[in-house]
Amino acid sequence: MTSLEPVREFPAPVRPAMAGSSHRARRDVGTPIDTDLLGRLERLALSHACELVEAAFRGDRLRLVIDHDDGVTHDLCANVSREASVLLDAEDFGPASGYILEVSSPGLDRELHGVRDYERFSGSRVRVTYADAGSTDRRTVRGQLLGLSPDDPGLALVLEDDSGDTLRISIDNILKARLLVEL
Repeated sequence: MTSLEPVREFPAPVRPAMAGSSHRARRDVGTPIDTDLLGRLERLALSHACELVEAAFRGDRLRLVIDHDDGVTHDLCANVSREASVLLDAEDFGPASGYILEVSSPGLDRELHGVRDYERFSGSRVRVTYADAGSTDRRTVRGQLLGLSPDDPGLALVLEDDSGDTLRISIDNILKARLLVEL
């Protein structure tokens, strides 16, 4: 058995404030994760040249989704998992009965989270579910992501749907956006 180094503390990353952008690691699904702990998990991912895309605690499962410019390998997931486990144990995280830690990549049909992903995957085929402000009606559209367009007062996602129409959807109205896999 090898001994593990303690998790190194790194300064918090500086992110420019953008209209319509939100915190990249999702805290809105399942049990909320403490903001300070979430920051330490983000810094841990950064220490491996990764981005923490999602952190969600549901039931007895903590799921960390990481991304790396050169792809996410099994070894990378294992290393992040090992260090995250040490950090979480030190924080006394989770229920007394224990929890399962999952570390994975976003996958080919990844969910898009915020401005950076919308810019990064411009030109890709996507499926977007949205609801207009004040409405409970959800709509889902498929098409090619053309990018972002400044909108008053925020940002809008611009896409050409499968029928050829160009749509502008306020980022604040997007419920879920996901890449479509084309084989």
